[in-house]
Amino acid sequence: MNNKITSLVICLLATCFLNTALAVKLEDKDIAGALQTEDAFAAVAELAKPAVVVITNKQKAPDFNRNPQMQLPPDIFRFFFGPQFWDDDDDVPNGWRQYPNRRPRNRRGDHPKQRKPKVWPVGKGSGVLFRADGYLLTNCHVIKDSDYLEVKTLDGTVYDNEKDPDAVKIIGMDPETDLAVLRIGNGQKSDFHCLEFADSDKLRAGQWAIAIGAPFNFDYSVSIGCISQRGRHDTGMSIFEDYIQTDADINPGNSGGPLLNIRGQIIGINQFIYSNGTPGSIGLGFAISSNLASQVANSLVEHGSVKRAFLGISMQELSEKLKAFLNAEYGVVVGEVLEGKAAQKAGVKNGDVILKIGDQKVESTRELLLAVSKYQPGDKIVLTLFRDGKEITVTVKADERPTPEIAQEYDIPTQQAPDSDDILNRLGLQFANNNNQLIIADIDPDGLAAAAGNEEDALQPGDIILAVNHQEVHNLQDLRNILSKSDANGALLFYVQRKIRNGKYKFFLAIPLAEDK
Repeated sequence: MNNKITSLVICLLATCFLNTALAVKLEDKDIAGALQTEDAFAAVAELAKPAVVVITNKQKAPDFNRNPQMQLPPDIFRFFFGPQFWDDDDDVPNGWRQYPNRRPRNRRGDHPKQRKPKVWPVGKGSGVLFRADGYLLTNCHVIKDSDYLEVKTLDGTVYDNEKDPDAVKIIGMDPETDLAVLRIGNGQKSDFHCLEFADSDKLRAGQWAIAIGAPFNFDYSVSIGCISQRGRHDTGMSIFEDYIQTDADINPGNSGGPLLNIRGQIIGINQFIYSNGTPGSIGLGFAISSNLASQVANSLVEHGSVKRAFLGISMQELSEKLKAFLNAEYGVVVGEVLEGKAAQKAGVKNGDVILKIGDQKVESTRELLLAVSKYQPGDKIVLTLFRDGKEITVTVKADERPTPEIAQEYDIPTQQAPDSDDILNRLGLQFANNNNQLIIADIDPDGLAAAAGNEEDALQPGDIILAVNHQEVHNLQDLRNILSKSDANGALLFYVQRKIRNGKYKFFLAIPLAEDK
């Protein structure tokens, strides 16, 4: 019996020894690379955390009419600014999540009415210091409608402009990119820990991405993922869009915080997530690219606002049909040259195709918009244009980009177009004349006009026909005169004006007359 016990003990000791030896072997040989990666992530967090701040937006009283977007954020795309700190009072909007920092109740469960606070913290966001003298970058929506701001750094120092008006100052805001610059410390400190910007144009999908912020009140949380894609746009969240998509977990409270590379440099400023109706991250986060963010930040520090160059044109994507009609391989179509603006003075014409802004090739309206935004008002911008089958260059002295104006209202009376003209019948359009304008009143879904274009540039009732084949149109007779000289198997180039929510939009649409085209 003793021999069996002795043998069992020896076997157990041998097994432990073998397991220990195996563990040492795995640590020394098999996971050395993983440990190096782990050390790198820890080093980035240690480097970056002191430059990250937690921002609390405080308001004097809950005014749900001041910022209705905060009550009902979009179901699909969500700004991740939060969470909220409302008490359990009856005036809290339905559907807002409740959090545990509530005022004490009396024995009957009622709130002591006399303790209702005068200042409410309505949400948290993040920010990142990019200059040692206290300048930090965050999102506009983090500080929007604030009466007071509180900024906390990693060492626990709190800068609160409710207590000291100079503790936190808003240097400038740029709603068109949803970026804002604050300054803490009133210039009394010049050795804040800060981070530098990386060149986001050099990023590649698959590279590491590290987010630091205060999601759901968990300050200085670190999450790791990769760059899913760069150059994302057309989300509708900002006017100037150049987003880095990442699967690093970012949630409410990460807004305004940094997205970092493995070197601890800023590659983006976290702005929103695609949530598909869920309350948190599903691995689709979006950060404003560092190149755009640094450009805006520097302008806000220098001017208090962002001064952008303006050509004075409306832009249109070069569709496949327009490529064929205009014989252009790439570029952006000039939809309209605004009267008296920089482009008109330089000789730019409606229907020109812009190939380059300076030395930068442009293949979309987004690329053109971002390329022009790198210039300042008064700068001379060389445009390479494609016109009548030839490349030409013009130099535009840039204006300053204005605020869009709302177009005037107009009425559309209905009038049936005559059916005597074969091309008009094939187009399938009915028109109305109003104030010397030819307006589309109805569109036959089986006509050639309905088959041309896509969802964005297809003709719609209410569109005004300004010109056809570069000839002005004011009434139906003008149109018939142009059509009478057109090739029945060729194509028509319509120049159209559309009323939109914030003004008017002009664009070209090529309509092939031969159905097999």
